[in-house]
Amino acid sequence: MSIRRSLALVGAAALTSSLVLAGAQGAVAVGATASPSAAAPQADKSAASKLNLSLDGVPGSFIAGGKGRMFTYEVENKTKHDFVLYPLLKFKSRAGELHPTDLKVEYQLPGEDWRTAVVAPDASGSKKDAVLILLGGLDDSGNPQPDALLGLNRGKTLKIDIRATFTEDAPLGKAGVVPAAYSAQLDDDTHLPVDNGNLSCEGGSRFVIKAQGDGGGGGKPSPTPTHSGKPSPTPSQTGTPTPSGTTTPTETVTPTPTQSATKTPTTPATTPATTPSPAASTTGDAGGPIDFPVEPPVITPPKLPADAVTKAKSKADAGDKALAQTGGGDNTTVIAAAGAAVLAAGAGTLVVLRRRKASGQQG
Repeated sequence: MSIRRSLALVGAAALTSSLVLAGAQGAVAVGATASPSAAAPQADKSAASKLNLSLDGVPGSFIAGGKGRMFTYEVENKTKHDFVLYPLLKFKSRAGELHPTDLKVEYQLPGEDWRTAVVAPDASGSKKDAVLILLGGLDDSGNPQPDALLGLNRGKTLKIDIRATFTEDAPLGKAGVVPAAYSAQLDDDTHLPVDNGNLSCEGGSRFVIKAQGDGGGGGKPSPTPTHSGKPSPTPSQTGTPTPSGTTTPTETVTPTPTQSATKTPTTPATTPATTPSPAASTTGDAGGPIDFPVEPPVITPPKLPADAVTKAKSKADAGDKALAQTGGGDNTTVIAAAGAAVLAAGAGTLVVLRRRKASGQQG
């Protein structure tokens, strides 16, 4: 009798512990949605008070006069505050002149249709080798339209699909694109900008603009001076990119170590801070870090109307709620399934005990 009672007590304890564990898991799920984890404040201390900009999937080549190719513009908010921003992209040609008419950029916000981006004024540099693009529209006064202002709450990431197309007149050769944003931090109580905002520009990716039917040589000329005219559609363009008195081979896309050392000290402070790779001319179809200087944009600070800020913040809040409703229950589902599994294991223990009791009686 004492053995049977001990087995019964063990079974009851197993079932009770299963229920307690399931209840504890449920409490964890509720706590996770109600308040941040203890590790969150530590992460916030190391996070910079600005947005992180990056590009993903930039192809290694575009065909002048060919079809558009896609990549993704990403903005990550690791700060402790909500933000609003105007997203920008700066395209630059390494050797030739790049005009606004040489490219077309389209963008697609999450859950929306494709739209055509516009050229934004940029006063950086004296060369006509770069084009600044606003992922939005401009009004008659040249200011960004209210819909161009986007909201990004703390801890969230915004991904915008980009489709870029280059015309037949685009300069051939190495080029690059750099993400930029004019952003402003929002007050935690009023949800209005705490200042006039600031412009940030970082990272970027290089690519090559090739001619129609080019099997891989366009934009990647031979190091010999006799082939230095290959990446540019006209001889005048191949000669003008080197007015500083540097040697003629500086036009080659795969610079030698001596050329890189000559070019770096003569350029002003630039945004992309990447070490040129020995294989600067990518043989595949994936871009890499920009290994030539790109000046940060110089723009007139755009306006941040209160109504546009409120609209952008409300849209960001609505998007976050929709995402939480469609995908935010994953953790709760896993926890509930784990609790059910533990409960089933406790019930299974009782079944085993009953079978043992029955076999003991038969014996």
